[in-house]
Amino acid sequence: MTVLSEQDIQRNMRAVAHAIAQQELESLKVPASTVDDLHRVARGEIDTEEVIRNIYLRLGVEPSA
Repeated sequence: MTVLSEQDIQRNMRAVAHAIAQQELESLKVPASTVDDLHRVARGEIDTEEVIRNIYLRLGVEPSA
């Protein structure tokens, strides 16, 4: 999808790790499938809209318009 430099990917991966850690500090658990999707975003393979669609699909609900 988007071609990123190695530096961009590393920065994005740190941001994902920090976001997951913040959720864990709040006693929340991010599902492994969502973590995998976020890593794919960090590498530029998919965009955040696809992550949101995947979450809705996994939950079996229709996104609101």
